[in-house]
Formats: sequence, structure tokens, C-alpha cells
Amino acid sequence: MRSTFASLEIGRRSIMAHQSALNVTGHNVANVNTPGYTRQDAVMVTTPPYCTPSLNSGIQVGQFGTGVQVSDIRRLRDDFIDLQIRDENRTTGYWQSMEMALDKIEVVLNEPTKEGLRGVLDSFWSSWQALSESPENESVRAVVLQRGHAVVDTFNHMYAQLADLRQDLNAQVKARVDEVNSMAQQIADLNQQIQAITISGQRPNDLTDSRDLLLDQLSEIVDTHIVPEVDGMVTVMVGGTPLIQGINHSRMGLNTDAQGLYKVVWDLHPEEHPGTSITGNGVDAADPEVVLQSGALLGLLDARGQADNSTPGGRGLVPGLIEDLNLMAKTLVLSTNYVHRQGYSLNNTTDDADGFNFFVQPDDVTEVIEWAKLIEISKDIADNPQNIAAAKEPTYKVLVDDDGNPVDEEGNLIEEGGEPVLVPTNFGDGANALKIAQIKHYLFTAVDQDEYQGGSIITGGTIDDFWRSQVSTVGVLAQEARRMVENQETLVSQLELKRQATAGVSLDEEMMNMIRFQHAYNAAARYITTIDETIEVIVNRMGLVGR
Repeated sequence: MRSTFASLEIGRRSIMAHQSALNVTGHNVANVNTPGYTRQDAVMVTTPPYCTPSLNSGIQVGQFGTGVQVSDIRRLRDDFIDLQIRDENRTTGYWQSMEMALDKIEVVLNEPTKEGLRGVLDSFWSSWQALSESPENESVRAVVLQRGHAVVDTFNHMYAQLADLRQDLNAQVKARVDEVNSMAQQIADLNQQIQAITISGQRPNDLTDSRDLLLDQLSEIVDTHIVPEVDGMVTVMVGGTPLIQGINHSRMGLNTDAQGLYKVVWDLHPEEHPGTSITGNGVDAADPEVVLQSGALLGLLDARGQADNSTPGGRGLVPGLIEDLNLMAKTLVLSTNYVHRQGYSLNNTTDDADGFNFFVQPDDVTEVIEWAKLIEISKDIADNPQNIAAAKEPTYKVLVDDDGNPVDEEGNLIEEGGEPVLVPTNFGDGANALKIAQIKHYLFTAVDQDEYQGGSIITGGTIDDFWRSQVSTVGVLAQEARRMVENQETLVSQLELKRQATAGVSLDEEMMNMIRFQHAYNAAARYITTIDETIEVIVNRMGLVGR
């Protein structure tokens, strides 16, 4: 038979268990707004009953319960939902980086507006059309020069903005790599703390929450594969290489090319750990490039362009657009100059041998790459708009009097054997200006490259068609990026709602638990009081009958 005082132990255990449950409830309420916090629950189980069956145990009605105890304080978390969220995070991070870059590119292009490159070029061609109608008008020539400067400024400005954008994306690559290294260090430190607590038989719930939050954030930057270990630690793989392995972590480094662009590599000898190497984990020491398949970091690299000016499956967004801008500027310069050299200025001059060009043109056009950056009006044109060659090759007639005799400008007869005076008959027709204006609609082919000193130019379309195609491509990509970001954010939000349904703190539910545990605590206290009164009867009142 049980001791009477065993009943007090039952009450004590109930009070202790429900006090622990109240503490857990209070901890949940206190962290209702803490990022990454997971709701906790006190798991109550019955304590071993009395007595343990054996051959020498007395005959009793049955086993008597000995009370309750808290066996575990668990996190209410669904690991499968965590896996889904992290898988979607990396896709979301990639498209967010692409959307950010494309939004900035659209601002640079500024299409379709009059200030955009297409609008400026349209004004440029229109000014040549006007000059073809009034080639002798100096004010119209001034407009051509002004519109030419506008074209030059637009190319120069767009090139500078795209180059700045590429450097900005490059700086963001470094910032993201620094974030990854910082998170890897923090997760490795948390692994060490979690391992020590887990081995002692306790649950490091709050530390695990902190680590899970870091893992969520890390999954947005790089594509991660997380492997849980038996001692509470996790191994994090990136591109098949361990970034975090227990209490140790690798580091990502940056190699810089001649243009100052970063290439993300594994740091085989980090300064914090001299002499260490991760080549044993599958990294080629000769080419320790980090293999990325998704995530915000890959999105930045694809937008900026890889260090070798290419990306798997195509060019980077910004370098590709810079290349197209240079090709367009080159085609404009070579085609305009080619036609311009065939014409005659207001002073009836041309200089085809020395390259009487509208735009500055190098002797070897194959050596120039940054055409959009270097394009400018030639000094001869900029200093004197009369040198604009608006007319085609003039035809002449001999100056004669009414009788058909050759005379000079003053009407005097020319001596026999003298040089007759030639006067142009079509000097002011503006045919060359019209031909330049028609470049807007000229369909360039590979044959034109030979005429332009072997320079690689646009082929298979007009200048306007080419630029319209590039702008349309950027617009389609930007629309796709926005749609993908919207879809991914919606998907992640839905998964987050599912996670919060399990892991999130509901104040209404916690208030109900608080009342429930409080009543159980009060009942246990009342039970102890009842047992105390029972013992008092036994101790103080029994045996007094008949005295």
C-alpha cells in the first residue's frame, strides 16, 4: 500500500509541471513578434506508476499513478514546409536580382520617349531630311550639328550609365559574398552550441530558431542543400561543396579580372585559418569557382555578366546591352561617314582620301570596341557646319555669253587657249543629305561590312529595327522577371502561412492555454491542501475518542 505522503508528491509534481507549462506559454507570448521564433509546447507524461510488478509484490487492486511530469519542451515545426520554403527562396532571390537590374536598365534606356535613343535618332534623321531640302541654309545646318551632338551625348550617357550599373552590380556581388561568409560563421557557431546542449539531453529550441532563420536567409542568396545530423548540427552544401560542416565552415572568396569584375570562388586558404584547404571536399584547386544554380548571387552575376563576359547559355544582361549599344554606334558612325565622304560641302569641298567624316573615325575600325563611349563629331564639322556634305558630286557647265562665247565671271571673253570658267549646275540639290537621312531605312547586310573597311556592323535589319529589337527584349525580360517575382512571392507567402499555422504564436490560443494551466495549477494546490487536512486528521485527531 502506498504511503499517505505519496499523495503530496503527486500534488507537487502537478504544480511543477503546470508551472513549467505556464512558463512555456509566457515565453510564447513574449516572443509573439520575434522573427523566426517557433511556438513551443510543454509535453506532459505520467510518471512511472506504483508499484512495479514483481514476484514479491503484494496483491493490490492495480497500479497507482504517481503524478505527471514535463518530459520535453518541443518546437512545433514542420521540416517539410521549411524545405519547400528554402527551395522557393532561392528562385525568388534569383528573380528579384534580375528584376532589380532590369528595372534600372529600363530607366537607362528611357524608351519609348523623345529623350530615348530612338527619339534622338529620329530627330537626327529628320534634320538631314530638312537639310536635303535647304542645303544652303546655315540655320538648318546648325540644327544638323546640334542633333548630331545630341546623338553623341545620348550614346555617351547611356554607355556611362550602363557601365556604372555593371560596377554597382559588381559591388553587390561582393556584398552578397560577405553576407554568405558571415552567415556561415554564425551557423557554424550555433552548430557548436546546439551540439553541446543536445548531447546533455536538452533541447536548444531558441538556438535552433536562430539557426533556421539564418538558413532561410542564406537560401535566398545561394542554392543550399541542408543535411541534418544526429547531434543536432546541420551540414550545408552549396553546389555540391560543403559550406558548413558541423562546427567548421568554408569561405567564399573573390578573384578579380582585368576589368575589376569579381569571380566567386572557394577561398582555399582563408586568412582566419592559415594553411587550411577544402580541396578534399571536391574543389579543384586550379579552378575553385563556386558552382551556383540559383539564388540572388547568381542573379547578380547573370545580370552583371560573368568575369569572362559570358554567362552559361548567353550573355549577361548589362554587358550584352553594352555590346549592342557599341555595335549600333559603330554602324551609325561607319554608315554616316561612308555616305558623307561621297558628298560636297557648302564650300564645294570634299576629302575622301583623308576621311572627311561627320563622326570621328579611327584608321583601323577593328581596333575600337567602346564605340558608344568614344563617338563624337569630327572637328571639321563641329568647328564649321558649312563642311557638312549635303550635296552629291556637282555637275558643271562652261560660262558663256549670249553668243555662246566662253567668258569669265566678269563677262570678258576668254582668250583662245585659256581655261573656261566652270559653274556648278546642281550644287545645291541636297542629294547627299537625303541619302544620309535614308540610312534610317537602310537594310544592312554582311556585304556592307566590306564597304566599311571590314568593320563588324548590324546585319539583317535597319538601325531602328535593331534597337527596337533590343528594347523589346529588355521589356519582355523585365515583364517576365516581374511575373516570376510576383508568382514566387505569392507561393512563398502561402507556404509561410502554412508554417505559421503550425509554428506561429496565436495569442488567443496561448490565452486559452494560460487559463487551462492556471486552473490545473490551482487544482493541484487545492489537492495538496486537501491531503494536508487529511494528514492533520490522522495526526491530531485519531485516538482521542473516549478521553
